[in-house]
Amino acid sequence: MSNALFISVHDFRSLRKASVHFIAAEMAKRGVTRFFSIGLSRLSQHRGDTRSSLRDRANRVEVVAGGVECYLWKTAWHPFAMRRQMLAPLESALFSAYRRMIPRVPRQWIREAEIVFVESGMAAVFVADIRQMNPKARIVYLASDDLDVVGCAATIKRDFIRNFDMIDTVRLPSRYLLPGMPHGATSILVPHGIDRSIAEPRYPSPYNGRRGCVSVGSMLFDTAFFRVASGAFPNIDFHIIGAGKAAAGLQAPNIIIHPEMAFADTLPYLQHAAFGVAPYLDVNTPIYLIDTSLKLRQFGLFGIPAVCPNFALGDTPGRFGYVPGDSESITSAIQRALDNRQEITVDVMPWSGVVDRILSPREFADVKL
Repeated sequence: MSNALFISVHDFRSLRKASVHFIAAEMAKRGVTRFFSIGLSRLSQHRGDTRSSLRDRANRVEVVAGGVECYLWKTAWHPFAMRRQMLAPLESALFSAYRRMIPRVPRQWIREAEIVFVESGMAAVFVADIRQMNPKARIVYLASDDLDVVGCAATIKRDFIRNFDMIDTVRLPSRYLLPGMPHGATSILVPHGIDRSIAEPRYPSPYNGRRGCVSVGSMLFDTAFFRVASGAFPNIDFHIIGAGKAAAGLQAPNIIIHPEMAFADTLPYLQHAAFGVAPYLDVNTPIYLIDTSLKLRQFGLFGIPAVCPNFALGDTPGRFGYVPGDSESITSAIQRALDNRQEITVDVMPWSGVVDRILSPREFADVKL
């Protein structure tokens, strides 16, 4: 049994699921697991924070299915990136003030934890505080993204480098994330896992007898793809789930826009789709998406072709690439996906295997970079 704490800008109760949710759920099977969600404020809500629906459940402990204890920290303000060098001292001061404001319950959780998972992003600024409050805790850094790529504040990046050697284990889901680390001495390579059980039930089709494709999420969402695709394939319905404001301008008889929905509710759309789409924008998009895109893995799990930009292809079978903004290549990729007759499978470990490797990396030769 263990006592684990996760610190993240995600909330364990959110409808949208990221890798940190699956790791936390697996840890909950092994012992006490707590989830401290940071960075929710009036400012973040104004910017479309996906946790806004949980705001009335903030600043108190809530135990959810699986026994995970959740605490969403909501404040009137939170620090953010100030892009001008002249404002750097103010940015640093605001982050320092925010760190001193950690509520009593999460402070106690930090002191009691045997292992603290710090997810890349804003949570990285708390590494020194964790080490000070609990010198014996094992700190694991979950490198979900490169701090430069996601536009983190200079203060977060500076403190991450300064306190990097306080981190015991750095878990990289892609070797392409290694250049963003100060060094690789404590880094291990553990790709994302997958829960194969989600594909076992037979779900009812949500497509009303028509061929449909599905896109889930809002990350780097490219509306231009759907303007081309919906016109080129009028007999296919394009279901867009949880893209939010990014999809607001899309209008066509065969484009169906859905609000964000629970992860489990998206599964019928995946199972019965003619193909899935990962419509990433080409804006210096990081190469590590080849390895870290959960939606692409889920398409493979359900055995459906995936249409995605060429930069997300990698060497994974069942992916059909196009050049963003190029109508001809978009049309070609969709047609090739529709024409595919080869069986699509994924060779991915379960999330239990991911957690085993994070907890005991010396027992697994495959984690070495």
